Parts: sequence; structure tokens; C-alpha cells
Amino acid sequence: MRYYIDTEFNGTGGQLLSMALVREDGASFYEVLHAHELIVPWVSEHVVPHFDQEPVDRMRAVKKLQKFLRKDSGPHVLIADWPEDLVHFNTMLLRGHGKRNDPFQYACLLLHLPGFDTASASEVPHNALADARALAEFVEANLAGKADSMVEEDLALVRNACGLGPLA
Repeated sequence: MRYYIDTEFNGTGGQLLSMALVREDGASFYEVLHAHELIVPWVSEHVVPHFDQEPVDRMRAVKKLQKFLRKDSGPHVLIADWPEDLVHFNTMLLRGHGKRNDPFQYACLLLHLPGFDTASASEVPHNALADARALAEFVEANLAGKADSMVEEDLALVRNACGLGPLA
């Protein structure tokens, strides 16, 4: 199952503020987390106004993420267009005392996607859920042959990771 991920965070390397996953079938997960550091001005102006829900603590978000991912037995393929999205997802799988949460087997794909801009394609730029939906729509349309705007290398990466066979 393909999952498209987007996160919003407090500047480069900053705290995770929201995370969204959109499954290839359209099911979605979205949570906003409490900020524990001073929000940088750009994020305060362009991101925070688009959260559209109350923040929760990190543990509650992790539990909800786990519940969402357990609805699918896997394998899980996480697709992103920005490295920090995958960093924050992977960090959400860690818990104390050297343990991790499931899924225990998954693949993370970072696509290049020249010519695609999540913020431009999103209905609500800098809202993680709207951005993840825009990414999902773009890639799924290309996989289905309804669009022809992804480079072959990105398409091949997704097809190979998902067992969809070689390019036609």
C-alpha cells in the first residue's frame, strides 16, 4: 500500500508540528502536535493558520498513527517529496528504551519530481493534509497513465517498490 506523506515543522531541522499520510485509496491520517519551542516567524505566518484542528501531545499522535497504519497489513511504502518528511515519520516510530513502533517493515521513497511543487498543487498550501493529498493525486495520476508529467526514474522507483512491474 502506498502512503503519501507531508509534514510541517518549525523551520529546517525544527520540531514536527503536523503530519499527514494519505493512502493510495484516499484514506488519511492527520495530526497537529503541541509546539514545545518558539515558532519561527515564517512558520507562524504561513503554516500555523492552516492547521485546522487542535494540537495533541506526541504520544497521542503516535498512537493514532499506529492505529491508522495497522488498518493495512503491509507492506507499507511511504512516498515523500522532501527529506525532512521522512525524517519526521521515522522519528515518530521511535519510543523509549531502544524500542520502535510498527510497521516493522516498510520502504521510504524520496521522489525528485521536477516540475511539481506541492504548495502550488495543494488546495491549502502548507497544510500537511492538503499537501499530502496533492502529492498523492499527482503520483497516482501518473501511475494510472492519466498524466504524463513524472520522470521515468521517479515512476520506476515507485513501480519497483510497489511491485507494479516495469514501465510500460
